[in-house]
Amino acid sequence: MSSPGPWGRPATPRKTSRLGLYLWLGVMGGAALLIFVLNRYFPSSDSPWGDPAIVQTLGFLFLVSSSLLFVREFNLKRTARNILLWLAVGGVLLIGFSFQSELEGLWLRLRGALIPSYAVQTGTHEMTISEGEDGHYHVYATVNGVEIPFLIDTGASDIVLDPSDAKRLGFDLGSLAFDRPFGSANGVGHGASAQVDTLSVGAFHLSHVPVSINGAEMGSSLLGMAFLKRLKSYSFSGGKLILRW
Repeated sequence: MSSPGPWGRPATPRKTSRLGLYLWLGVMGGAALLIFVLNRYFPSSDSPWGDPAIVQTLGFLFLVSSSLLFVREFNLKRTARNILLWLAVGGVLLIGFSFQSELEGLWLRLRGALIPSYAVQTGTHEMTISEGEDGHYHVYATVNGVEIPFLIDTGASDIVLDPSDAKRLGFDLGSLAFDRPFGSANGVGHGASAQVDTLSVGAFHLSHVPVSINGAEMGSSLLGMAFLKRLKSYSFSGGKLILRW
């Protein structure tokens, strides 16, 4: 005789069900079949069962799907909805992984459209910078691993760092001699000679780059002709500055 349940009600004996076991075996069998079919139509020199990534994925699936062993009831509508939901999530992840380079390029183009100061890769060894609201061309460059905003100035002869940007890069301004004259669109200024290890604009990278550090605040660091001459060519067209190297 079974013991009484809560509040004196007779306990309902738990029925043994093998439904969960069948579902779990179906999931594992479907995964194995999928791997077999993919290997048949996309063969490789190595056995898929020797691939550590596949073995790891199957182990994770084995662990997660083992919860199906405790299923006692089966709601076809709800189960089908959940399966479709997970298939949709898996499909989105698969598409994202397969087209990650294209999606990255799309994101960079979108970022360049929303923030003109970011250069956009538009071809092999080619990038485009959009004109800013002030009619000038601004671009973010990475100098020694630090992102610095620059104004592209064809009237400047050097790559010129604003004192505040130089401090961010770790230069000790008090130990520099600001005795080097250089030309810019605002006239002749005096700066100190220095060098940065790396300077990158988009995919264009330079190493061991001579720069000048201006003695007075400028509002923005400048990429002058010393930078533009490192390029193969540059041109202005339709509010765009096209750089090729």
